[in-house]
Parts: sequence; C-alpha cells; structure tokens
Amino acid sequence: MTLEDELRTTLGHAAERAPHAPQGLPAHIAGRSRRRRIRANALMAAVAVAVIAGGAAVALRGEPPRQPIPAIRPTSTPARITEAEPVEKVWPAAVTKIPGKLRGGAKIRPLKLIGDRSVLFETWESHEKANAIYAYDLEARTSRKITNIRTPKGVFASNWTIGTDRVFWSTIEDGGTGLWSVPLEGGSTERLATVPGRVDTMAVAGDRLAFSVMDGGGVSTLPLGGGKVEAVRGAERHHILSWPWAGTPSDYTPNGETSYEEIVNAETGETNRAVVRAGETWVRCGVLTCVGARPDRTAFMRLRDGTQERDLPEIPMPGIAADRFMTVRFDSAGRGQALLDLATGRSGDLGIRPGDDGGMQVVHPGVGDGRLVHYPLKGENVIIDLSKIT
Repeated sequence: MTLEDELRTTLGHAAERAPHAPQGLPAHIAGRSRRRRIRANALMAAVAVAVIAGGAAVALRGEPPRQPIPAIRPTSTPARITEAEPVEKVWPAAVTKIPGKLRGGAKIRPLKLIGDRSVLFETWESHEKANAIYAYDLEARTSRKITNIRTPKGVFASNWTIGTDRVFWSTIEDGGTGLWSVPLEGGSTERLATVPGRVDTMAVAGDRLAFSVMDGGGVSTLPLGGGKVEAVRGAERHHILSWPWAGTPSDYTPNGETSYEEIVNAETGETNRAVVRAGETWVRCGVLTCVGARPDRTAFMRLRDGTQERDLPEIPMPGIAADRFMTVRFDSAGRGQALLDLATGRSGDLGIRPGDDGGMQVVHPGVGDGRLVHYPLKGENVIIDLSKIT
C-alpha cells in the first residue's frame, strides 16, 4: 500500500460522500455540522498531505466503564485479506439489518445505538437537514417517532447524543451553538442553552452534558436539564473524543500536527502523551492505541506508549474504532471490504461491492461514536454493534 493509493482512496471517499461544490466549501461545511466537518477534514488532509496522529477524550462520572481490549498480539493481524466469511456469520450477535426506508418512503439514516436493542435514526427534509428522529426496536422490528426537528434555513441538527432517558443534539447558529434535548419516549424539544463558539462533540456524563468547542478547544459541562455552564479544569484546549478522555489538537490538523497527541482525564486529571517517532505520518491514536505510517509507508499499530508495535494491512486514515476495529480492502482489486478485529485477527466481509460505474462506498468504523458501524446495502441498513464483538 503506497501513500498515493491512500490519497486516492481518501479523495474518492470524500467525493462519494460529499456533494459537489466550489473550492473552499470544506471550511464552510465545518462550521455547520460535525459530520460534515469530518468529511471536509479527510478531503483537506489528503490534499495537504497532512500528518495525522491522535488521541482521546474527556471523562466525567456517569458513563459505564468500557471493557478493556485484549492484549495486542503482534502475530494476530493478517498481512493481507483476500476473502472472508460474511460479517453476519462471523459475528452473528453483533450484526442485524433494518429497513432502508420508512413506509412513506423517507430514507432511514442511523445515528446512534440506544442501549442494547434500539437504534436512533433521522430522516431528512434536504441534504443532511434532519426533519425528524425515530427509535427503531431491533427485536420487535418496529419504529416510532420521537419528535420532529425544526431548524431555520441553513441551520443543521448534529452531534446526536443519548442519555439515560433523553436525546441531546446541537445546532450551530449565528452567535453560537444551541444545545437541545427531548425525552426518548417522545415529547416537546427543549433548548437547554446557547453557548459561544461552534460545538464539535457532546457526551452525557452522569447528570451533566459535556461538550467541546471546535475553534481553540475547551471542554465544558452543564446540567442535563439546562443551567450554568462550567469549564472543565485542565481541558481548556481539548476536544472530546471518547469519555472519559479529551485531547488536543483535535482530529482536524491541516498543518500536520499530531492529532490528539495529548490527552487528559477530566475526572482525575491524569494526562498522557503519545509516542510519535520521526518520519511517521498519518498517525492517529485512541485512548489506548495508535495507528499510522512509517517512513517507508508501511502501516503500523501500537500502544500509546510506543510498545507492542505490529504491521497493519493498510493505513486506517480516520483511525480505528474502540482501539481495535478497522476496515480493509480485499487484496483482489475491486472486490470489496472487510471489517477487521485487530485484537483477534478475525475479519468479516461487509458485502460491499463496486457499482456499475466502478465506484464503491467506503465504510470507516473510526468515524462515529466508536460503537455503531452502519451502511446501506441492497435496500437495507446493516447495523453492527462493536460492543457485542468479543
């Protein structure tokens, strides 16, 4: 795998997932939606051949602890993947499928997992402009509307976050960002606060809602029901990635900075700085692991402290999910993609194949909440819950 191959892949992904637009649109997109910002970052980073390295996020009480990943085994990752069993056969407990559309024809666009049995999804009135959110019960295979989403022209709802009994989101507007919520069971939407700057990520932390600001960083919290906003001490320059950690710089590093090189635990104050060696590029780190490219363009994975390094089949541009999952292309040209578990070396065929025009959607589990992987396939939405892969 060469750097040129990765650039072509990243540019192709950005072109497939984003609307055609005049030069300079990525910056405009970044101000309106975190999801759009991620796509813009991929495009801008590829063009600039930026060095990416990375990070983590901030912690407060209230979130259940994540299961520790198995110890990295340097021999468990295949050098390349030529074929694999379907992902639903490899991990049957983690994979399910839901309809691609509601009965009225609106496309179902998955957002987050709600507990162990439901998926939060949105419908659009126009490109990326949500007009309603729903909950889909994976066991009963039924959906119900939670609420309609009403936003002015040019304002988009994003940063969907699930609490114990409420859904939270943000709207970037003139003069700041609006923070909103609605009961999961349905009801009226409530504006919790309007905060300065552009919020890039949110997380529920106990009885408070935590958020970080895109420009300049900074993590703050406020009560779930609204109230006084308080800054998180020690995270004044940081961005939420995955509770309980926050890091700096963010995932957008146009000048080749190490993304999330420094992380801090917002509850304990513990800090960590990832090991990045001379000549390495496209490096991204999670709370525990880092991935990237060596000077010879071979891909690697290792712990943040620089130990237990091993080779990867290719460079996972957006990083890896839950410190262990990435997608890889089959070694045979144009045959599709597989989900690879770096902790065990197992892989599952996602079922994605090139279309009649030769183009193919690209799935990156490193983009999102670190638990949900989803993609459209043959009129349905494939749902993969990474927390159910052991």
